[in-house]
Amino acid sequence: MDIKATLLLISLIVLFGYFAEWIFEKYSIPDTLSLLLIGFLIGPSVLNLLSIQSLSKIAPLFTTFTLLFLMFDGGLDIDLKSFADGLGSGLIIGLWNFFLSSILITGIMYYIDRDLISALLLGFTLGGITSAYVIPILKQLDVNKKVFTVMTIESSVTDVLSIVFAITIMQIKIAHQFKAGMIFSNIASLFAIAGFTGIIFGILWFYIEGTIVKEDENYIMMIAYVVIVYIITEYLGGNGAISALFLGLVLANSRTIKSFGRLIKRKRDKDKKQKPIVSKREKLFYKEISFFLKTFFFVYIGLLLNLKNTEAIVIGLTISISLMLIRPISSLFTKKFEYLDRKLINSLFARGIAPAVIILIAKENGAIKDQLSIDVVYFVITASIILSSFKVFLYKLKRKEKQTV
Repeated sequence: MDIKATLLLISLIVLFGYFAEWIFEKYSIPDTLSLLLIGFLIGPSVLNLLSIQSLSKIAPLFTTFTLLFLMFDGGLDIDLKSFADGLGSGLIIGLWNFFLSSILITGIMYYIDRDLISALLLGFTLGGITSAYVIPILKQLDVNKKVFTVMTIESSVTDVLSIVFAITIMQIKIAHQFKAGMIFSNIASLFAIAGFTGIIFGILWFYIEGTIVKEDENYIMMIAYVVIVYIITEYLGGNGAISALFLGLVLANSRTIKSFGRLIKRKRDKDKKQKPIVSKREKLFYKEISFFLKTFFFVYIGLLLNLKNTEAIVIGLTISISLMLIRPISSLFTKKFEYLDRKLINSLFARGIAPAVIILIAKENGAIKDQLSIDVVYFVITASIILSSFKVFLYKLKRKEKQTV
């Protein structure tokens, strides 16, 4: 495609993204389904306007940035009280669903004649739900803060667990060595370093925003800052996406954090009330960036579908339906939530960014060589999004019904 045609296609996709959001608000049909369909239509399977090869070089950069920015944006919507209330539930639900899902997927792949290590690799790759789906859906639905926090924590935790466990299995497959302690030490260090780095750089931004840059004029600078924090965290051995979540959390609760210690002085209004570090206008700007990234991520997933591989379709559907059927088991840990909140939590089981990133890594280092496994991952991502969207659709109808009573 030439430059003009490419720009036109990008503009049309963005406009369609807004139209898809309007459809979701008006008719309760999730926009992710429309975006997946558009990706499939413009991809090699139908119109062939975009080839997978042409996007292969930017795909790792795009998926990584999408993950870290959505985590940062999600952190901006969490207050400390909700975080404290939802941390335990989010971790428990996340760990339970991740390991249960991973065992189930491993069993299915092992049953269809995969060796145990290869089956485990696919199981851990697809074990967690995705922030790219969960966070935008929760924002569109405008749910209560506790549910938002619990699901944000679950999606962020399972994203990390998927990456750590899958990469560890890749190392085992390549080196033929297994060290159980390595897995758990890696997870502990990833979270500890990420949390510490995100908090420290969040507090550092109090000083930068208060003394170096002008208020409400640092939108682009903040995006660069998030990327730098991500890179530093990864260099130190932590998880950059989790660090971005903590950075957003600290900035969202700047007034509360500073009131505890009064460690950093900052300009005050005439009424002596401190302004929040992140203004409403700034949050709106970040919301637009998240929308842009989410739109193109789901279009990209639609591009990757290969309907000619019927075996991958059958396996992908089997895994996705199984994930949908076992998701309600997590109700064991959400008994204190209201009925509709539990229904929503059970509806959010879509896979997304982490598997897309992991499968690229596995393909590059030779841990996965067969096209079937690659196609299965993309079909599970797509099918789980479709099924999860259908469950969200039913939830929204139920909520409307309750509100009209």
